[in-house]
Amino acid sequence: MKKMKKSRLAKALPIALFLLTLPAALSAQNLAAWFAKPANQAAYGAIAADAEALAVVLRAASLSDSLLSKRLEEAARKQVPANVIMATLAEDVRKYLQVSQSLRLRKLQPTNAEQASTMVAQVSLLIRAGIEGRELDASLDLAVDKLGAKPAAVSRAVAALSVTAAARAEYKLSVEESLFFTAALVQSNLADRKMNSVLASIKNLIAKGGSTDAALDAVMESVSMGNSEKAKSGSSDTTNTPSLKNKEDQTRPENKGGGEKPSNTGSGQGNDGRNKSGRGD
Repeated sequence: MKKMKKSRLAKALPIALFLLTLPAALSAQNLAAWFAKPANQAAYGAIAADAEALAVVLRAASLSDSLLSKRLEEAARKQVPANVIMATLAEDVRKYLQVSQSLRLRKLQPTNAEQASTMVAQVSLLIRAGIEGRELDASLDLAVDKLGAKPAAVSRAVAALSVTAAARAEYKLSVEESLFFTAALVQSNLADRKMNSVLASIKNLIAKGGSTDAALDAVMESVSMGNSEKAKSGSSDTTNTPSLKNKEDQTRPENKGGGEKPSNTGSGQGNDGRNKSGRGD
């Protein structure tokens, strides 16, 4: 039963995140307008001042406070208590600021506050799904190297990371393995919407009797070989795309203990420590 739940997550997560990368706009309703409604004031007026303090922080990052009013609207529909939603808003703002900083450092955040907020809200879903900040940064760096500092780079990074999040849930990838997995996808010849095809390929190899490690390595090697062929043709510099194999071309050793997170992974490019984090069963 536990395995079945993981399989469902692995299938659903990429689809949900791909849909959320489509053009969309947050509600234009600002925080003050939301609290001005009598019903909202009656149920949540006690947290209005605290919510406004969070809004000030968002505006300083060139984000719209509609990020908060949207979450409050959802909470009101579900009749979430004011103290509970306030804690959620504070955590949401922390994630929004983390994502915003990553985007702004790479000149990827739109100048329009509503557009920036939509992008930040979408990317922050990856953080909620378990993607770490360094994984987001590494993926964005690789996408910018490939496509330049433009929205398409963000879409590519999100597409790759959504597939990585699903693979991690299904196959218990370590963070270090996830970095290599994502790097191979970002640098690959696969279109953004085709990246999730690697999940089906991995599953098919396992169904044919292959081990999880062998299936992961075979699929990532295939993706990386495609990158190398493209590099040989002179169309891009992708010869350094990593796979999930170590530098001696051996499959990753199983580690029943689950492994520790690496302390230094850089931007996701290959390094000598790539196999120090094993996967649990």
